[in-house]
Amino acid sequence: MLLKQSYLEINISKFCLIIRLNFVFLVKKISGSDARQLYAMKVLKKATLKVRDRVRTKMERDILVEVNHPFIVKLHYAFQTEGKLYLILDFLRGGDLFTRLSKEVMFTEDDVKFYLAELALALDHLHSLGIIYRDLKPEKLLIYCTSLPGHLKVCCP
Repeated sequence: MLLKQSYLEINISKFCLIIRLNFVFLVKKISGSDARQLYAMKVLKKATLKVRDRVRTKMERDILVEVNHPFIVKLHYAFQTEGKLYLILDFLRGGDLFTRLSKEVMFTEDDVKFYLAELALALDHLHSLGIIYRDLKPEKLLIYCTSLPGHLKVCCP
């Protein structure tokens, strides 16, 4: 399936990797039409979503459309089919903070200060828009690694 929008073209038939699977959604790594740009595609089955999950997903989409900040994951595109909802987001190579914390013995004090500063800027931006992030946890903080220690991005506000 090929999706076209003036600013985005993604070949859905070229799935690269399943990143995360849970009871509510599946996240897959996909490539853009030029194969150099990678995205994360969050897939939700409508049949398995409770009403409150549908409301939360719509709210998540609406927030991500409104928000433009370097430390918040960017929503590139959202669409739906008869049975599924799709969100095309930034793909971040470093994984989530929870996994990174469980793999590393200890962060340095400088790393912690660095991540907290980026998190504070992201949360301040959300608050300036009247958005309160109520479910903040390490699994929703993603690391974008172009260099160590990598930058932090808030996911799914």
